[in-house]
Amino acid sequence: MHFDLRFWEETLAPPEIVKKALPLLQEFAAGVAIAMYPVSLTRKNVNALRKLKEAGLEITFWPLMEKEHGYFPGERNTGVYSSTVRNLLEWAGKNDVVPDMLAFDLEMPIQQMHKVLSASNAFEKLRNVVSSSRENLDRERYYNAKERLAGLNVEVQDQGIRTLTAVLPWVSLEMEGDAELLQDMSETPASGIGWDVISPMLYVSMLEGMSGGAITMRDANWLVYDNCRRLREKFGARAGVSLGLTGGGVLEGEPVLDSPADLRTGLEAALAAGVRDVSIYSLEGILTRPEPRAWFEAIRAATPAVPERSRKVADALVAARYVYPRFARLIDWYRRA
Repeated sequence: MHFDLRFWEETLAPPEIVKKALPLLQEFAAGVAIAMYPVSLTRKNVNALRKLKEAGLEITFWPLMEKEHGYFPGERNTGVYSSTVRNLLEWAGKNDVVPDMLAFDLEMPIQQMHKVLSASNAFEKLRNVVSSSRENLDRERYYNAKERLAGLNVEVQDQGIRTLTAVLPWVSLEMEGDAELLQDMSETPASGIGWDVISPMLYVSMLEGMSGGAITMRDANWLVYDNCRRLREKFGARAGVSLGLTGGGVLEGEPVLDSPADLRTGLEAALAAGVRDVSIYSLEGILTRPEPRAWFEAIRAATPAVPERSRKVADALVAARYVYPRFARLIDWYRRA
């Protein structure tokens, strides 16, 4: 069946993508979301990007900053991020390599992510999440950053470039409703902005790994289906999904999927929920496997299939959807007061 497909690529520069992946990307009608850093604005990259465009691939720019500036965009670095995006698009325009899409990767500050993921046990992870969330809460800063990101989103769209936002799993659950407390706690303003595609990062292997096994792959695949279905009901064709992981990234040591079949289960769950925009992390993760073609074939052979129901996750989501909006409204009232 037809669905839009792209691969996130964080470490391979455009010339390496052309050399290692272009034939497969063409054969399987897949685009690529390429990490673009301030140091990426080079002649070699221009030449490679032109080859990718000439091959008919959908090109997405994925702007990222130096780690000392937070790497991902968030509440505290929207000024630097906006400048990074504008410089990137000006360079692209001058060199005739304007992308089809631009990805806003909204994640917690990278130092906080490292702190959480490096915790030795589930209790320490939870404690680090709570301390980071308390540190991040700042209602005024949140709404100021949201306004700047909304303006930047419109600025990019006015240039004829579609936008995609990648959001954290708990943010995607919050976006089913109207609350924005978790987004403030994560420093990732996403709600209420006119993104063309909303792509929750429902990485099954990472959900299982970060929970210490409390969430199994079966549980995680049910979450993919349930959350995607609700986002599809709310946002229509704007609802997408990011799936994986097939390889690690900047956070290092992330748990990855073992086989194409593991990835296909989550993909078929998203398709059954009505999602037709799919991003897979990552291209290099697949290219380093013994049989990369098997992964591409499994992805393109996917058809909608509702996954095995997880009663544990289903019951937890019912409870959370009842309690959380009331709790968030109470906290917001208190903070405004």
